[in-house]
Formats: sequence, structure tokens, C-alpha cells
Amino acid sequence: MKTLPLFPLPVVLFPGTLLPLQIFELRYRRMVKECLARQEPLVILQARHPSTPDIDFYTTGTTGSILDWQPLPNQMIGIELQGEQRVRVAAIKKESDGLLLGEVEYLCSADPVDLAPQSIRLSEIIAHLAEHPLLSFSPARVSAETADAFSYQLAAMLPFSGADKQRLLELDDPVARLESIYTLLKEY
Repeated sequence: MKTLPLFPLPVVLFPGTLLPLQIFELRYRRMVKECLARQEPLVILQARHPSTPDIDFYTTGTTGSILDWQPLPNQMIGIELQGEQRVRVAAIKKESDGLLLGEVEYLCSADPVDLAPQSIRLSEIIAHLAEHPLLSFSPARVSAETADAFSYQLAAMLPFSGADKQRLLELDDPVARLESIYTLLKEY
């Protein structure tokens, strides 16, 4: 287990996806500076309620490495995170400035799944996305290298609820994740 800073937000970060953020709180500005200096990731955890992110959040999240940063007006810092790996947080400690640190366990995904056997189902999903009236979706936005990468990219870009996105993140099996996405899409 490794100790990493925790950043509860009302958002889910999926492995392989990008998340731009504007950091303004002192504790999180310190976190960014320390992550950059140590070249270590931080953990994004979805807050269950935006009004109480520090005390009510899911314990499964994703590590994120800072790809880029820039100073912004009013002492804010703009960062771009790259989602890396799913983790589960165990022991949590609160520092004097309110920054949360957690012991994280890295969660392994299932073995890479070749998409060829799932190609008919994936074609249906892609066609549904391209034709969906509420989405502006281009199939070129999705890389179909593996079922894991494909499912995370879809889950990140689709307008599902935070609870649905969290359930998708917590699924270990990428084919089950794709089936869940397909089921959710039928509801829209």
C-alpha cells in the first residue's frame, strides 16, 4: 500500500481520460506542488454530496498524474490530470490544513480483452451513440485498443449520473462495464 493525497470531487476520473481542474484552496495548491515535486499521483474520489466532499465520498477512485499546470489569476493553479489506475482507499488521515491522505490499494483490471469477439455489440453501441439526439458523438473520439480503454472512454464522455459513473468505475470486468453502458444508453 502507498500513501497518496486524496481529492474528493463531485466527478469520476476514469483511467486513460483527462480531467482539467482549477485549484484554489490552499491545501490543494500544496498538494499539487508536492505531487509535482515528488512526481507522484493524487487520487480523485467522487464525493457523494458536493456540500460535504471531505466526509462523504466513495472509497474507490483513480490515481491521476499531473500532465500540465499553469498559474492562474488570484493564486489559482490550472492543472490537467491523466487518469491512471483504479484504487481503493483504506486508512485515511487528515492533516492540519485539511488535506486528506489515504493508504491506497491498486486494483487490477481483468486481463486485456480482445474486442474482436465483441465487435457486433460494440458496433451497436457506437451506432447508438452516433445517432443519439442528446449527444454530439464522433466514433473517432474513441480508441478501441482494449475493452478496458474503450469502456472507460465511453463512460467518461457520456452524460450518466455520478452514481452510474461510479458503478462503472467499480466494475472489474471491462465486458460487464460495456454491457452496463449499453443498458444505460437504452434508458436515454
